[in-house]
Amino acid sequence: MAGAVEGDNFIGRKAQELRGLLKIRYPIEHGIVTDWEDMERIWQYIYTDELKTLSEEHPVLLTEAPLNPRANRDTAAQIFFETFNVPALFTSIQAVLSLYSSGQNNWYRT
Repeated sequence: MAGAVEGDNFIGRKAQELRGLLKIRYPIEHGIVTDWEDMERIWQYIYTDELKTLSEEHPVLLTEAPLNPRANRDTAAQIFFETFNVPALFTSIQAVLSLYSSGQNNWYRT
C-alpha cells in the first residue's frame, strides 16, 4: 500500500513525524508509570538510538513523583537490573534533587 507506515512502535522523532497517522499512547500519567511494557520500550530506545551506549556500562539516576507507589519503584528497579543489567540504580524524588542542585540541603543536617 502506498504511503503505508512500516513498523509497530514509534518513539521520539519518528512518532512526531507520523503523529497524524498514529494512535499516541503515554506510558506515564501524572508522573507515575502506568504501562511498563511501553516504558521499557522507551528506555530501550533511549539506550540504543539516542545515547548509543550499553546500559551495562553506566549507573542510572531515576527520578520519581512524590506519591509514586513503592511497587512502581520496585518494578523499575527490576527492569533496570534484569533487562538492562545496569551496575547501579539510584531513585529520588524530583523535588529533593532540585533542592540539592540549588544548595538547599541544610534541612537534612541535624
